[in-house]
Amino acid sequence: MSRVVVPTPVPKPTLSYWLKAFPEATKPVAPRTAPSQQNGSQPRPSLPPAADVVIIGGGIAGVSTAYHLRKARPDLQVVLMEARQLSHGATGRNGGLLWPALNAPWVKTAERYGTSETSRMMAFELQCLSEVTDFIRGQRLEGEVRYAPFGDGGFYLYEGQGEMEAEMQELATMQRFGIHTDVEPLSRRQVSALLGTDAYAGAVRQPGVARVWAARLVHAIARMAAAAGPAEGLVVAENTRVAAVMPLPCSAELPPGLGLGLGRGLALHPPEGHNHNNYNGHNGYNGHNGYNGHNGNGHVATAAANNILPLWSGAAQGGPPGSEMLDAAATPLLQVVTELGDTVLARRVVHCTNAYGSSLLPELRTALVPVRNHVAATRPPAAGGVAFPLDSAFFARGGYVYWSRREDGRLVVGGFRDVVPDLEWGVYDDASLDERVRQRLHSYLPERFPDLFEASGGVLYPEVEWSGILGFTQDRFPFVGPVPGRRGQFVAAGFSGHGMTRTFTCGRVLADMVAGQPIDPGFPRTWLPATGRFGPAMPTVPGPEAAAGAVYL
Repeated sequence: MSRVVVPTPVPKPTLSYWLKAFPEATKPVAPRTAPSQQNGSQPRPSLPPAADVVIIGGGIAGVSTAYHLRKARPDLQVVLMEARQLSHGATGRNGGLLWPALNAPWVKTAERYGTSETSRMMAFELQCLSEVTDFIRGQRLEGEVRYAPFGDGGFYLYEGQGEMEAEMQELATMQRFGIHTDVEPLSRRQVSALLGTDAYAGAVRQPGVARVWAARLVHAIARMAAAAGPAEGLVVAENTRVAAVMPLPCSAELPPGLGLGLGRGLALHPPEGHNHNNYNGHNGYNGHNGYNGHNGNGHVATAAANNILPLWSGAAQGGPPGSEMLDAAATPLLQVVTELGDTVLARRVVHCTNAYGSSLLPELRTALVPVRNHVAATRPPAAGGVAFPLDSAFFARGGYVYWSRREDGRLVVGGFRDVVPDLEWGVYDDASLDERVRQRLHSYLPERFPDLFEASGGVLYPEVEWSGILGFTQDRFPFVGPVPGRRGQFVAAGFSGHGMTRTFTCGRVLADMVAGQPIDPGFPRTWLPATGRFGPAMPTVPGPEAAAGAVYL
């Protein structure tokens, strides 16, 4: 499959170790089902006719948004729609690493955004890691989600002297700004003594790197989201692919008595005490006197005229431009249409579909590109797998290669897309594997650690192999916030292979934005979606860390 036109989840994707070894991941989270509209369709919950917020995507970003929104506003009706099942997209197909990093060349990023903003990005990265770690520990989820820091830290391994020298220069620049001052450079001799191989010119060791089982984390967050408010206030609709999100036509009439659950109906009038002629200093919305269908006296000529009802400005209260206070008395802005033709009216829609974001937001068609990544898990040592010498995670070859030792001793190995000419760029088929990538994935570790693999005849012997789809942006940083030109729609996507540390906190930030609350002061404003950031994403980033974002953590 070559460059995509419209990326969509494919049927019968490969099954990752994380999903295969976690039976709960394949069980429906919602028992209520609607009658099938197509032969052979999967069970799915009945959908309400309307909701305050519809979240599209059931990975960490989606369930975190639901969880934090429910905590802050338990009065709201939230519907989460997932095309497959929770965690069956990229979240359930990654390498399972919490590894703090900028995920882009420092010098190139500082040239584009300035050193202060680049430092803010790295500070926010550390905040994200701290926040998801505190959540796991605070909720006592360590055992459930298999969370633990690597006892021996994380290693960046350098295959050649030139690569190492370039990375050391980049590191020295970052350290002048207080970034990565805790890493430990290692010589070839030191690496050889630690790992028992002469394959690497040197390394740096970074503390604070941890393992986690992301699919388990998703299900834990979803469970807590359900418990954060009234049961009827959250509907999780798995096997429900969204086909379109559209503004509610001005000519539309809302059905009489249409309700949102939680004892609320859809209001056909503005909130009591609010005057249409004076919202945030505007005489009407966007300069209109009377609001396109309002007669100026506070009454609505047609229900759909509330499409342009000016909710309180989030920007005026510390929110990002384009965010507005989520008013539980306003009528819907949008209609969400599923692949089977079901429609849900919504006041807000949140796109948490990462690589698939451009299927519903075509303006991201070249700015957010899917990229396929390959991963494999070996057998644990107790079942005949290799026992790696350190409790660590590793990057090598500029990030195109990574592996880690898991809690049971097995290895999870991934990457290697640089062995094919197109770098798997634009590929969204996670139902298949590239044989060239597989062969290199199988041979890399045995070639560099021959003594470890001697007993296995110099072969890796994966127990499970799978692929997953990353979503890359031009600058390798995500789009998090209101979608320009699409009132009421928000996005968290484009994590560029580095979503594990960032998605939980970005979900919280997005929940605040959706509700029109003040934005986190630590959040980098450069991560907001903006047309200036929608330039075409390219397969490589020139300079040191050329493969930044190549791995999927």
